[in-house]
Amino acid sequence: MQSLIHYRGIRIRPYHRNVYLRYLLFLWTPFLMAAGVYGYFVLYPLLQVMQERQAFDYQALVFPVTGLLLILFFSLLGLIIIRRSSFLKGGFFFRVYQRQMLARMLESNGLYEKKERKNNERTTEKMLFPKVYYRNTKEILYLTVPTDGMKWHDRFQKIAKTFEEMYLADFIDEQKEMGLTTYALMVDVRSKRIGIEDCVVTNGQVKLMEGVVWDYAEVPHMLIVGGTGGGKTYLILTLIQALVKVGTVDICDPKEADLKDLENIPLFHRHVFYGTKWITRCLKNAVDEMNRRYVYMKLLPNYTTGKNFAFYDIPPYFVIVDEWAAFFTTLNYKEQDEILGYVKQLVLKARQAGVFLILATQRPDAENFGGGVRDNILFRISVGKLQEQGYYMSFGDEHKGKAFINKPIKGRGYVDDGSAVPREFYAPFVPKNYDFLEVFKKMDAMKLLDTREVDPTQEEIEGAHHSFGLDELEE
Repeated sequence: MQSLIHYRGIRIRPYHRNVYLRYLLFLWTPFLMAAGVYGYFVLYPLLQVMQERQAFDYQALVFPVTGLLLILFFSLLGLIIIRRSSFLKGGFFFRVYQRQMLARMLESNGLYEKKERKNNERTTEKMLFPKVYYRNTKEILYLTVPTDGMKWHDRFQKIAKTFEEMYLADFIDEQKEMGLTTYALMVDVRSKRIGIEDCVVTNGQVKLMEGVVWDYAEVPHMLIVGGTGGGKTYLILTLIQALVKVGTVDICDPKEADLKDLENIPLFHRHVFYGTKWITRCLKNAVDEMNRRYVYMKLLPNYTTGKNFAFYDIPPYFVIVDEWAAFFTTLNYKEQDEILGYVKQLVLKARQAGVFLILATQRPDAENFGGGVRDNILFRISVGKLQEQGYYMSFGDEHKGKAFINKPIKGRGYVDDGSAVPREFYAPFVPKNYDFLEVFKKMDAMKLLDTREVDPTQEEIEGAHHSFGLDELEE
């Protein structure tokens, strides 16, 4: 019964190849008819009179002809405005045009059959499209194609990237049933962009866009990739503004650039680090904090096996390292091993203790993330323009079949929120006159967890790790 009422959308037929132009002409037809009626009842009598008098009066035709031209001009202008508005809002004409694109794609790629018909000793050919369906739900575009083992099976199996490039949309899912595959593509992503005032933390989730949140307890740690001028620094500052309201934020700025300016603000006193020695100290402090938290939670009277920091109302602890790759390449082998040791512990073991790492870089080469660190950071964002290889480094080689499209919009990129499906992303919008420093100056102190009385021994740390099931992650 369910298959009988399942609606796949509009089936694409050969007449869809010109359906957009036909609808435009259909909409313009009443105005053309009005122009014809006007010409017949206004212009035609004047021309008849001039013909009878055998005297052609140009001045007498100025106003009637102007009226006719105005009818045609304003009707055409109205048609253009309606069309433009429809495209901007994803309306009727926009969807019709998408169906026309799909039909023309099938034709140009030879994805159709030809059927001969004989009529009165004359042979004609009829074009037959395969069972391809179109359905648009404003936010998601569903395109269903046949994967029934016939001659176009392999081509339809690999057509998702073509659809992404055609519609400038993001392939997010595929649903298979016997003989058919439905590709789901997300469209109209830009309208989901939020302002910086809406980037807040609620119940452990950082809202980054409508429909995109960073649930740091479920998808711990974040990788931010972005080139110069792409909006990476503004995204980091936006995250800091949201995170500092719910927990502790330590900031490492190897290049001593924009983020270093925060050290002069009371809110960030002793929370801004630069220089190899102090960045190393910051990461070591984070590991020590993680270990103290595990022992601290174990000592709480309401300790419950399997619960994390949020259960005990412990504020999260974030460590942000900007320009990670540039910093890592300046270290010698001994320094790299030490820092990677700290980073690896945080990435693999710190989630339950509420300690989270945010690494930002221009290029996430695997050689700068030893020990599988990059692969274990599941929440990933790119902003700005990247080369194709940069996208594969950011989101994984398994997405080489995806069409990553660059657009000249600051703060625009892609995000993988832990679903392993990268999709288009727009960072929270920051107005030009927005002053982060002034905002930070007005904020109260960070939320800190005082674990100074907890000075665990190595045996107590190992015992706490065992209680929280971290033994298998130990080196």
